[in-house]
Amino acid sequence: MSDPATALPETPAVVPWYHWLWVAPFALLLRLWLATLRIRSNRAAIDDADGGRIIVLWHDRLFVSGLVARRHFRRPINALISTSKDGGWLVAFFRLMGLKAVRGSSSKRGAAALMTLTRVVRAGEHAGVTPDGPKGPARICKPGVVSLAKLTGRPLILMGLDYSRCWRLRNWDRFALPLPFSRVDVRFEDIPCPARDDDDAVVAARIQERLDALSGR
Repeated sequence: MSDPATALPETPAVVPWYHWLWVAPFALLLRLWLATLRIRSNRAAIDDADGGRIIVLWHDRLFVSGLVARRHFRRPINALISTSKDGGWLVAFFRLMGLKAVRGSSSKRGAAALMTLTRVVRAGEHAGVTPDGPKGPARICKPGVVSLAKLTGRPLILMGLDYSRCWRLRNWDRFALPLPFSRVDVRFEDIPCPARDDDDAVVAARIQERLDALSGR
């Protein structure tokens, strides 16, 4: 999931169908891994009967996002995934994990992705966005997520995830992988839809401050 913003269109990279044969066993392994985690949340479920929301979390906390989404949200979630080949793998993976995929990022197909997410949220589904993705800077909220909220007229819900123990990858955001049998603390916080005349940068800074407070390091 990544931040939606205006950009020139580009055709997303697609993983051939036969590569899904390799993704399915990995998804099964992941489900077994996730089943060992001890999830604690400040809400038993999210009341989304009134429509879709913009779900916001940091990119380095994506690993457990599918699990948390299935447990806490009733409506379908559309994840914004980059147009790269790596993003193509994520499409296959996310579908096997029960999440929908919209291709785009802050640098490629941003306008098209923003419009697609706007349509799905207005239709009553959720949009999942990592406002610092797909390439950072880490934990810097870009304003695209604010634009999406204004276009849809729907509130945001911040999803903070804190791991008691985790491994860190050596990539741009030091992507976190919770150790098996570790604890995951999930904290949700509602953010009202910003007014049309609110400054996007100011709202993005407020989202960044709150999401950092809710998420572990």
